[in-house]
Parts: sequence; C-alpha cells; structure tokens
Amino acid sequence: MIRFRELCVLTACLFASLLFAFDFDFCLKEAVRGAEKGHPVKVIFDTDICGDYDDVGALAILHALADAGEAEILATVSCTRDCWSVAVIEILNRYYGRPEIPVGCTPPGTVKFGIPNVVKGFGLLDKYSGWYRYANSSDAPNAVEVYRKVLAAQPDGSVRICSVGFLTNLRLLLESKPDQYSLLNGMELVRKKVSCWIAMACSYPSGKECNSQGDWYSSKIALDCWPTPIIFTDFQYGRTLYTGRAVAESEGDHNPVKDVFALRLTPREKITPRSWDQLAGHPSWDESAVLIAVRGIEPYFATERGRYAMVGEKGANVWLPSPDGRHLRVLEKMPKPEVGKVIDELMVRRPKK
Repeated sequence: MIRFRELCVLTACLFASLLFAFDFDFCLKEAVRGAEKGHPVKVIFDTDICGDYDDVGALAILHALADAGEAEILATVSCTRDCWSVAVIEILNRYYGRPEIPVGCTPPGTVKFGIPNVVKGFGLLDKYSGWYRYANSSDAPNAVEVYRKVLAAQPDGSVRICSVGFLTNLRLLLESKPDQYSLLNGMELVRKKVSCWIAMACSYPSGKECNSQGDWYSSKIALDCWPTPIIFTDFQYGRTLYTGRAVAESEGDHNPVKDVFALRLTPREKITPRSWDQLAGHPSWDESAVLIAVRGIEPYFATERGRYAMVGEKGANVWLPSPDGRHLRVLEKMPKPEVGKVIDELMVRRPKK
C-alpha cells in the first residue's frame, strides 16, 4: 500500500514530467553548452568525498576552472555524515583561495555513510589543521538549507548541480518545503533555478553502482522526479578514464591534492594489467562529471538519450534507451587518454594568486 508521503511525491513527479516534456529540448540545448567567455557556469558541487578519492580530483579541477573564469562555485556540500568529508572540502576550498564557499552536510535522520577510520581525511586533517571548521561533517550546516538559500539567490535557469556521491541531498531538496529563502517548494525551486543536473551515478546497461545504490530510495525519487535534464557519466565511462599520476608526481609541497593522490595511487612498480589503477592514474568518474558540468558535452563526449531508473529495493538500476528520454548518458568521443590529459592539466594547476 502506498504511503501518503509517497503518493504526494509520485503526484508531484507526474506533474513535473508533464511540464518537463514541454521544454526538454530547449533545456537540453542550454544544458550541454560549455562556459562562454565572461559568463562562468554556476555550479553547486555535491560529493561523498570520504571513501574513494576521485572526488578530490573533481573538486580540484572545479577550482582550476573557476580560476580560469569558466566556473563560479556557489556551494560545496557533502552527502556523507559522521566523517571528515566536510573538513576535506574546506581544506580544498581554502587551498584554492575560496574559504568563503558555503558548505553543508546531509541532515540528520538519513542514511549514514561515514567512514571515520579511512586514514583520517586522507591524512589532510592533521597536516592542514586550522584550515577547517567541521572536523565531523555532521556538525556542518544542513545541506538542503544551503541548497535552498543558494538557489533562491540565483537567476532563473542559471545553476548546474554536479553530484558525485549519494543522491540523498537531491531527493531531500525536491521534498523540501517553502522557507525563509523561497516561497517555492523544492520541486518548483529546482525547476525555476536549475538548468541541469550532472550525475556520476548508475551502471550501464544495468547493475549496481555505489552512488545510486547506497541510498536507493533517494535515488529512485530523485531520478524519477527531477524536473530538468540529467546528464550521466556512469560507472562504465569513468572506469577506464585514468588521471592523477601527473599531480601525484608533481613538484612542490603543501598541496592537498598532490598529498591525496600520492598517498592513495598505486605505485608504478606495483601496477599490473589487472590493477584498479593504471600508469596514467586512477579511474576518473568524478572528474569527468565536473568537466561536463563546466565545459559541456562537446568536444569530449558523445551521448545517448533515454532514462536511468532504479529497479527493486536493493539498489539496482537499468538504462532504458529512448529518443524522447529525460536523461543523457555520455559515451566516448574524444579518446579517453586525450580526455585524461585535459583533466590532468587542470588538476596540476596551482591556485591562482
């Protein structure tokens, strides 16, 4: 039997889908374009940043693109509680000269994804003590409130959300009520302010992927109900896109991005054809999402239109190709080693002084 809350969500989804069909092509055209000179792309970055470390590379290249005038970082929020995820975000924001960027964390009462014993923030919390306010991410502001405050202050249709973690915050944003920041509910606010959502999630053509599986219920609601285009860089694309060796072996000290990759990347002498990492670096799921969010689809990627949907109650997903689907998944166009060089060049850039 459908619970009342679920019925309300499904009704809102149906209404959103009817509106969505009317202007999808226009929204999609705007969504896939890259930054234009003098008009940086406005980005909210949503990350788990506590297990794997491609999140660190993704936030690094987002800051590099902001230094280049291609992006404006509106907020950096975490979807993992009871860990040091927000502290790592703050360290990176400060390293790149933007300590004022709003941060937040998934609110209480949601699935907990803390990994407190993984080398305490990749070793960053001790080395960069004093660079962060929230040693425990659960003490940070409510990410949904951060979303609502930031979105309400932006021009209509101007914000791109880039998520490289669990989809909990996005679902809670859709379900949020009017507040002091906006008289619109979450669905209305997203539709009004967000041009597109770029998601590192899901497995092609079906399967279980960490970000979409971890909080499957939130994933189902978010993917079914999101009222603007969603562009996916899925597990299969990022798995064989390798980056990070360049920054791990770069010159200089006091660089938290280098510190993380040097600590976690498999050494050259231990690489085998079956290694998770390769000589060029680590799989770059999250970095590809940021590249799409800021520079768009061309010239790096091809796309297929359809829809990713969650099936069952154990975190599985399926891709449903369709010429009028509400989602895009990226495919290889530029050879992945060439895309990797683009990402590496951005990742090794030092902060703009």
